[in-house]
Amino acid sequence: MKYSVLIVEDEALIARNIARRIEQLNPAFEVKAIATNGLEGLDLAKEHLPNVIFTDIRMPEMDGLELVRNIHEKFPFILCVIISGYSDFEYAKEALRYEVSNYLLKPVNYDELEKTLAALETKLLATQDRFDSVTLLHSSNRAKEIVELIKEYIHKNYQTQIDFTTLASEFGFSVPYLSKIFFKYTEITPSKYLRNYRLNIARQLLRNPELSIADVSQLTGYLDPFHFSKTFKHVYGISPSEYRNE
Repeated sequence: MKYSVLIVEDEALIARNIARRIEQLNPAFEVKAIATNGLEGLDLAKEHLPNVIFTDIRMPEMDGLELVRNIHEKFPFILCVIISGYSDFEYAKEALRYEVSNYLLKPVNYDELEKTLAALETKLLATQDRFDSVTLLHSSNRAKEIVELIKEYIHKNYQTQIDFTTLASEFGFSVPYLSKIFFKYTEITPSKYLRNYRLNIARQLLRNPELSIADVSQLTGYLDPFHFSKTFKHVYGISPSEYRNE
């Protein structure tokens, strides 16, 4: 799959160089258009609806931050990357308000650009509503990265009330896609993975006699101790109390 790119840069030589480098570093991206200012960039964004916009900050007509603000409000599905000669913290802070994917400094470090493109490809892949076998075959590395991100999220947030909808929205893709891609590489659903992870932590905590069953339940994300005990017994064949006394 090819992902479309719009470059917004008032220096033509720099714009052409960035366009060439993007396509060389990651063939999944194709530069569809180049704009010389933010206003033209906004018009081209409306026309082409690119997957990604790379934009400078200091430009005539409309600067890059104003462009990003407009894109964020009107086309929130378009990913934006800022390329600028200014490392000012205020610029970066303003960019974060509009969920800019990355902030690269001029002159562009091509290793950093390559990493940025890889991250963008992963995110774009994750937001696809459909993930057919052909895409899966050609994008297995990206899919595995997504699965690892889901696992990492579960490891960090297992004590909270995670559900499919929350987990999917956190990564910006649909619930069916999350389940499908996760199961493809783990042979288990995200909900069962979460359950097993919680119960594995619970077994460790049950070794501490100072913690009650209710304490262990709460520490592993189960609000109801009865539900925790029932789930534990369903998986291990014995209750938490019996496990503790073994």
